[in-house]
Amino acid sequence: MPDGIADAIRGARSILLASHVRPDGDALGSLLAFYHALRLLGKEVTAYCRDKIPSVYGFLPGSDRIVHNLDFTDAFDTVVLLDCSELSRVGDEAEMLKSIGTMIVIDHHLSNDGDTPLSLIDRKASSTGEILVRLFDKLGITMTKEIAVNLYTAVVTDTGSFRYSNTTRDTFILAARLVEAGVEPWKISEQVYESKPLPALKLLALALETMTLELEGRMASIVVTQDMLVEAGALSEHTEGLIDAARSVEGVLIAVFYYEMPDGTYKISLRSKGSVDVERLAKKFGGGGHLNASACRARGDLAEIRERVRIAAVEILERTGDIS
Repeated sequence: MPDGIADAIRGARSILLASHVRPDGDALGSLLAFYHALRLLGKEVTAYCRDKIPSVYGFLPGSDRIVHNLDFTDAFDTVVLLDCSELSRVGDEAEMLKSIGTMIVIDHHLSNDGDTPLSLIDRKASSTGEILVRLFDKLGITMTKEIAVNLYTAVVTDTGSFRYSNTTRDTFILAARLVEAGVEPWKISEQVYESKPLPALKLLALALETMTLELEGRMASIVVTQDMLVEAGALSEHTEGLIDAARSVEGVLIAVFYYEMPDGTYKISLRSKGSVDVERLAKKFGGGGHLNASACRARGDLAEIRERVRIAAVEILERTGDIS
């Protein structure tokens, strides 16, 4: 752990915490855990995320403190980017953040090059939340229940409820520590996985109708368009987790979710099993992420995009010997 990061936090007066657009459980859990930790240190702190919080994460302690607009940055002497593989993931305000004196990056994505001087990057960590705990310990921060609930949510969502290959011995040790701090795992699982609004389930039904199997059954894909959102009465946040349906099909090693954005581009979410590296696939489209979970964007005709993904997937599967 670079001592410079802990020293920078101790010396900071007013800190802006920021995470990526379309926030997930790790982004929000890390953002809010750090928010509460810095408050314990007596710091002036603002937590920022451009997009609104998905309703499924509304239970997180402090979720009502997150701001979604930045009119100025001159009030901050330090900015911390959490769970962002690159600055642009923050959204339109990314350029504004460059004017803040000290920038710290804390992340676990494979695609993060760590070129910011004050970077804490651990590509083997289960989540950004897991990395934060080490920093909190170095800063002498007490593990309150508020912090623990946010950190547990970060860990449980980014490990797929401890099902993904990024789950390690250290992950379970951390989970036990968070339970000791007051976390009730069943409550968080109920909030995250068993509190879906009806439109989300209607959208799932529509998405399942688009599922296709390719490459000898090794790749499954689903599609959600803007018209499907309207038909289901759903929001973009209700697409979270849809890719798991494709990933769960027997024999599937690569799952692909094509989501049509309002501007007509497609966000491509990728999931895989075992040693199949979808981060390599995402890179071909200018994206990145983790070995078993990555994402990218593409512009153009969907059929053409799907063919490009198929060709890239063949290359990935041939590398692991999973396709003839």
